[in-house]
Amino acid sequence: MFPFSEPSGRFVFVFLASAACAFSSPVIDDAALEEKFTQGLNEPDVVGLSGEQSAKAVEEADGKKVSAGKGAGPAPSADYADASRAVVVVGSIEYCKECGKFHMGAVSSGWVIDPRGLIATNYHVMEDKEAGEIGVMDLDGKVYPVRKVIAADRAGDAAIIEIETGGAELRAFPLAGSVETGERVRVIGHPDGRFYSLTEGIVSRVFTETVDEEGKDRRTWITVTADYGSGSSGAPVLNAAGEVVGMVSSTAALLADTEQDKEPKAEDVQMVFRDCVSVETMRRLISD
Repeated sequence: MFPFSEPSGRFVFVFLASAACAFSSPVIDDAALEEKFTQGLNEPDVVGLSGEQSAKAVEEADGKKVSAGKGAGPAPSADYADASRAVVVVGSIEYCKECGKFHMGAVSSGWVIDPRGLIATNYHVMEDKEAGEIGVMDLDGKVYPVRKVIAADRAGDAAIIEIETGGAELRAFPLAGSVETGERVRVIGHPDGRFYSLTEGIVSRVFTETVDEEGKDRRTWITVTADYGSGSSGAPVLNAAGEVVGMVSSTAALLADTEQDKEPKAEDVQMVFRDCVSVETMRRLISD
């Protein structure tokens, strides 16, 4: 216990809880999770798609739909400890010639959209031809090989992949019916390999973009103020009810005017737009 002095001069004793009950949410060990991912995907009987295979598969899946979101089991709540159970790491392993061992390569994010083992992530995550063997890992460090890319929308930067669960059902997020500007949201992802990072913000904009020359094919996007970075691609954007309203996709920095041919500096960044796949785009991948 530690004393501190109040303005009156009286000493008040603060009792600290023991380590065993100090945390109600999971304590993340990045090094341990990375080791579990590498070991789990390197098992002889675990074979997932390679980056080259995945890039071909996601291209072939563009425009396809899948029946999803109809499995049994309770959906996670908006609580971090509960919601994290439906967030996954989507990554790859690479062989190191210098040490003769496998190491974790690319790190991205994803989330369970169907309990049977369907995972939502970005199209651009799955089209990395240079990636090694690709796998998915949950909060407990259990690793699942990626079997297929079964639905994709290149223009909307969304894909649904299938993993081998061995018959187990996973916790899956429901899709929100709509999203509103000003709505409070949370993002759980893996920026820079800092697994299961939580940020909060609001939906600052809902907008559409034309993706064809005729102007008939459009995609809806949302911009959020919740922070994220490289490694968060594919992370779910959740509303207060724990429903998915979007999925992390990209960032774009707004820069102050600089001299011609001059490299911008950190102080030239005025704001960052954090654009996310909308729930509307995710619904485009799901058949009735």
